[in-house]
Amino acid sequence: MEEISIVLASDDNYAQHGAVACASILVNHKGELPIHFYYFDDGISEEKQAGIAATVTERKGAITFIPTVQREIQAHTSGHVNRAAYLRLLIPELVPGNVDRVIYLDTDLVVLDDIQELWDMDLGGKPLGAVPDLGILASSRMRRQKEETLGIKEGKLYFNSGVMVMDLKAWRENQYGPQVIRCVEKGNFRHHDQDGLNKVFQDNWQPLPLRWNVIPPVFTLPVKVLKKSRWRNLALEALEHPAVFHWAGRYKPWEFAPKGHFNEKYYTYLAQTAFAGARMPQPGTDMRGKSVTRQELRLKLAELWKKLF
Repeated sequence: MEEISIVLASDDNYAQHGAVACASILVNHKGELPIHFYYFDDGISEEKQAGIAATVTERKGAITFIPTVQREIQAHTSGHVNRAAYLRLLIPELVPGNVDRVIYLDTDLVVLDDIQELWDMDLGGKPLGAVPDLGILASSRMRRQKEETLGIKEGKLYFNSGVMVMDLKAWRENQYGPQVIRCVEKGNFRHHDQDGLNKVFQDNWQPLPLRWNVIPPVFTLPVKVLKKSRWRNLALEALEHPAVFHWAGRYKPWEFAPKGHFNEKYYTYLAQTAFAGARMPQPGTDMRGKSVTRQELRLKLAELWKKLF
């Protein structure tokens, strides 16, 4: 029987958050297809592995842990982007050979709709489906930077790599994974593997609806998005029914006690995992300048903009 194959990857520090992502997927899955998680284990303790597995199996999902700690990728890391981010590039060779399609998800997100809708999306013959990144596309400065470093010209789209639908048959046949790895190993890219993916797949990926990867430049509706009608309209449409809420960037929901719309979704699904009793919050190593009150204010302003527009 066909099953929905989902890949997540984390080290021990992000294991709890991976379990939250898994719980959100299973809670909202209404379709008939079973879900199988291929979880890339980059040094997760036995205790936390057991917690992730219990979270998945209690909700009728299946899970396979794939150890990755011995795999070497010589590439640039910084801030909140660690080694585990590059493991998605190894998906075609590490998941079983009979798996021809996967959904890859970062672990700093929750899924709010039925993942089967994403699974069933037509990629139009492309090897990759992803969501345009409004944080890059709405910034003139970042567009110039991407043209200078990646050759992606103004008017071309650039995607966020936190949610991807991957045609593994095409990836294996064309050796896309090694291509991106060579690209990121040579380039000291600002946006790490995401830049490498965009460079290799330029003009060869299928844009997916924005609601399937709602990142901060969408859910906070900053001025750079609001002042460009093309991006503003897409963002407002995505916020009507967000399907994936993704805390991409420096601010993570678990760094703060529960407070309003910014992190309530994380805590809702945390309560439905084997990590429900974990000590919270869990501040990051660099909390300088971070304020959940500021994030809440941005979200309240976004609500106001939604009403005005």
